[in-house]
Amino acid sequence: MDIPYPYVNGFKFIKGSALLSDHSLELNEISDFREFFNDNIDLDPYSPVRIRGMLKVEYHYSTRKLLKASTQNYFQSGNANNLNGGMSRSFNTIEGSLLNIPVFKALFREHEPYIRKYCELNDAATANISIHFIRYQAQEGEASYSSPVWLHQDDEPLVFIHLINLTANTLGADNVISGFDDMPTNVIRLTHFMDCLVVDPSLKHAVTPIGSSSGTSRRDVMLINLENPSQQNQGHY
Repeated sequence: MDIPYPYVNGFKFIKGSALLSDHSLELNEISDFREFFNDNIDLDPYSPVRIRGMLKVEYHYSTRKLLKASTQNYFQSGNANNLNGGMSRSFNTIEGSLLNIPVFKALFREHEPYIRKYCELNDAATANISIHFIRYQAQEGEASYSSPVWLHQDDEPLVFIHLINLTANTLGADNVISGFDDMPTNVIRLTHFMDCLVVDPSLKHAVTPIGSSSGTSRRDVMLINLENPSQQNQGHY
């Protein structure tokens, strides 16, 4: 990877209330979005500790339109993901109607300037974006964890991490930021609807595994990943 552009100087935390402050979303629109999330996730084929879905889209700079991509596979390098990197993965495909849901449209409108900045810096007419719904779910005494499990540098120039739901009995689930020496410098916890952590590869990041203090715990997140062009290839790079 070339020297990464510091879009957010490594990371930026945005409260959900601030992110959506310019948008008048109704309570039923939020509940409908959560229901849509529930309907569009299935067991992760690569791990029993996660439930997820994905939709890949293309952003067209000239028209500002988002269109469903012809390929619905996700690739990370081995350097970015030492658990599942170096292979093309496919997940349950999220319905394309997501792009017309008010909550998603409001969020994307807030993030679009970053996408356009990427296009301008890279003279790109289109940007490849993958949208991930991920549920981490654990019973008392168990663990649910991310892939990769710990600190890593993303292939993606930008990743927007949004909290959809976090049950009160959840242990862990803290986002960690570090330099390339792997020494943590910041810990951030997403706790409210659409709290958002934006990360770029000028630093490393991770999320700690979740557990449960009793019963079933859940952490639901939506990631909007602005992908590197090389992630559209198959195999190693």
